[in-house]
Amino acid sequence: MTALESLLIAQSRLRKVPIWWVGGPVRDEVLQRPWLDGDVACRGALALAKSISRKVHGKLIVLDDQYRIYRVIIPEGGYTLDVAELQGRTIEEDLARRDFTINAMARLVGTSTIIDPWKGIKDLKRKTVRTLSLKVLKEDPVRRLRAFRFAAQLNFKIDPKTLAWVRKGSLSTIAAERIREEFLKLLVSPQTGSTLDAMDRAGLLIEIIEELEACRWTARSFYGSGGVLRHSLNTVKNLEWILGRLTLYLSHKHADMVHGYLHEPIGGHPRLAWLKLGALLHDIGKPATAKKIGGRLRFFGHEEVGADMAGPFAKRLRLSRQETQLVRSYVKHHMRLGSLAAASAATPKALFRYFRDLGGSEGVGMILISLADHYDYLNAKKWGKKSDPVEKLAIRMLDTFYADQALMKPQRLITGHDIMRVLRLKPSPQIGDILEKVQDAQVDGKIKSKDEALAFVKALALSVPSTRQRVVFSPRRGPSR
Repeated sequence: MTALESLLIAQSRLRKVPIWWVGGPVRDEVLQRPWLDGDVACRGALALAKSISRKVHGKLIVLDDQYRIYRVIIPEGGYTLDVAELQGRTIEEDLARRDFTINAMARLVGTSTIIDPWKGIKDLKRKTVRTLSLKVLKEDPVRRLRAFRFAAQLNFKIDPKTLAWVRKGSLSTIAAERIREEFLKLLVSPQTGSTLDAMDRAGLLIEIIEELEACRWTARSFYGSGGVLRHSLNTVKNLEWILGRLTLYLSHKHADMVHGYLHEPIGGHPRLAWLKLGALLHDIGKPATAKKIGGRLRFFGHEEVGADMAGPFAKRLRLSRQETQLVRSYVKHHMRLGSLAAASAATPKALFRYFRDLGGSEGVGMILISLADHYDYLNAKKWGKKSDPVEKLAIRMLDTFYADQALMKPQRLITGHDIMRVLRLKPSPQIGDILEKVQDAQVDGKIKSKDEALAFVKALALSVPSTRQRVVFSPRRGPSR
């Protein structure tokens, strides 16, 4: 018996009301899966949530005022407990209002008997997601998306009748924040690629990302039926293939580092979800840039156009500024790995600039997306053989990032204040330009100390006489005036 179960039993006795485990915890107990998010239902939910929050020194959040659902964030162990007011006169009436049979089960705290009026255990054994009725989908249309989320998380199939009902609904009345949360939870699952395929066949994917519809009809002669959209879905599948086999590419130590990186939270969701979103959106700029040139279909500048298109999508789903910038960066830079490989220009300085421009560790995610994109143009039998130039470079860059931090994060020799003092400059963007040039010279081995860095800055100023009045040229933008 867990400490949380003991606490709930004590609260039930103190308040003289039954407290029921419901939904996910009961389902996962039957499946013998661990869980971190618990759900209980009872009378007096707010009072119970407040009491538990005090006892565990947790944080209390109101999830839903209308249905009186409260969340307790438990610091020890990273658990959350959702406490909901019992809907109906009995636990059976409460369960009848839930979404799927596998979630319409309950267990009284302190007992082992499961209440299962909708045969959820039978559906768990059949690995099937089945809704209780068309009515429950209409009452909360986000359950249409949730059906796919559970199918992806559990590797289940959706019951045919449920799938037919899912196709008939609409998400238009649902708050963007709820759609975002369900979609990002789905993206964490290892079966995301095939689930996105199924969502597209049901018409649900385009409801969420309308920009993908134009991709469906672009470059069909090259990509086949489904066009660029088919390629984008394959890229997500390829990414999952790579992530499931990281030790084909990297040492166990570096593979573990990548796995740790993928589980770092961004906006409450693992970075893995954002990588898959980036993989799905990476070519959304192709329909707008498609042109026949010399008999070939080309997409010049599609990464820049796509990055701009990702902005409105992010706004619709209420992504934060950090989340929006991350997705836009994945779209904007997905061609860089291939460009480096094609130009045979992957010098230490080029690798350093790559990770600097991508924001350090985010370059790792970009490499993985770019490699997944590249694989869709190769024979799948060649994957992981370390024989392809792009694959070779990807492995080298990942190894370099984790093994050579002196190159990836060289110790800063001087600061912006040093530059302003030596050149008598006021704060301005040109200070950052100069610092980047100093870093480039440091990576090249041209300077190794603070004195050498200051001498380099002075020499740079002499080569551009207007330095004190205007801006030193940037290595990325050309002469700045």
